[in-house]
Amino acid sequence: MAENISEQRQGWRDFLEGELYTDAQAPWRDDPAFALLLQVPGLRESIGGRATAALNQAIGLVRALARVDLLEGVRTHRPAQGLCLGFGMNALEPYDLLQVFALERVDAYEWIGEHIVEAAQMLQALRAEAALLPTRIRLHHGTISDLSAIADGAIRVAYVANVFTPEIPMTAETFARALREIVRVLAVGGILLSRGSSGTFETELTQYGRMLLQTPLISVFEKAP
Repeated sequence: MAENISEQRQGWRDFLEGELYTDAQAPWRDDPAFALLLQVPGLRESIGGRATAALNQAIGLVRALARVDLLEGVRTHRPAQGLCLGFGMNALEPYDLLQVFALERVDAYEWIGEHIVEAAQMLQALRAEAALLPTRIRLHHGTISDLSAIADGAIRVAYVANVFTPEIPMTAETFARALREIVRVLAVGGILLSRGSSGTFETELTQYGRMLLQTPLISVFEKAP
């Protein structure tokens, strides 16, 4: 009985893909944005709550204004893989993305180690109803400027919230690398939903495709051929 309880407590590690670092050992430890987030945890909370409502709202707005059915686009390209970037304290963002778009798999990146552990533990609690969940959600303790674990054009739907903001001092080099990596992994016709962005991110994206929706709250980008 004790062995079963111990296995359940450690089962959250099944969701991890790759290494889990300490703050002092993280390869990105010298990044000024990372240092600031460690010093001021409140910055990670500026967009809170579950992502389901925001995703569904974006789907509805794109259908009404751009006459594009995002869900149908995913259904016609199976299997469909998702990508969740920088979920922070919103530990179930990867799960919300998986559920709303009925994806086969979601890879999720976060560079604050404690949030990786929190997300894994919350996902572990859902395994009672979804035993295969660790094969469908993979958590990466990493930076969004290095998505080398993801193949070119593998992602059908990506979601990023509260990352490209004026409050977080991302360096020009980090921004350029992150943009390049996101565009690389997106499939042709793949979509990116960005929430809480400063607008600079969306402006740079337009050279690679078109904006299906652009509002102060959430924008939707589609990658061109």
